Amino acid sequence: MSEEERTPNPVGPTDLPQQNDAASPLPGQSDEEMIVPPAADAVEAEDFTQEEMQAEPAGDFELPASTTEPVGGLPTPSKASTQPAAGVTDDDRLMAGLAWLSMVIIQLPVVSIVLLLAQGNKERPFQRYHAVVSTLFWVAAVVYEILAAIAYTILTVVTLGCLGLFLWVIFFLPHVAALYYAYQAYNGKETEIPVISDFARQQGWA
Repeated sequence: MSEEERTPNPVGPTDLPQQNDAASPLPGQSDEEMIVPPAADAVEAEDFTQEEMQAEPAGDFELPASTTEPVGGLPTPSKASTQPAAGVTDDDRLMAGLAWLSMVIIQLPVVSIVLLLAQGNKERPFQRYHAVVSTLFWVAAVVYEILAAIAYTILTVVTLGCLGLFLWVIFFLPHVAALYYAYQAYNGKETEIPVISDFARQQGWA
């Protein structure tokens, strides 16, 4: 075998099949009818510097301060009418609660009168307030009981005793109210009683 036969013929770039980028016409289709797809737009990569590639360290995140302004036109909820009074001691709460509780147990404002007659009662505004208000409440309760007894008697006679079986509950309404005010006073709250609290302040008693 000769040297030319043993040496393979190198393949040049012209010998390789070249890919035609242009679309070839289909059989039976002219060059004018041939549809050439649009070339894709070249996307240029953005050049980022080293400083831009590095993420900035996140600082301390601060929550927005709370605001009391209404959101969406809605009013903010109001505070409760009965709030704990400032500077009230445990002794003040105990004596104020007993001022109301004594009217339920012995039917008389004995503790309230003792607190009003005690020296230095003006230095205890919380005790004085409940002592004055509970005494006025007792007076109003006595008037209520008298009117309730008259109404009970009349309605019982008119209905031949039928309503008398149910109307006896009205005599215990002042006791239920006094128990509630005793609980509020023991929790250190100056409970507002309609008419009575305003009258006591107008007279300068509380």
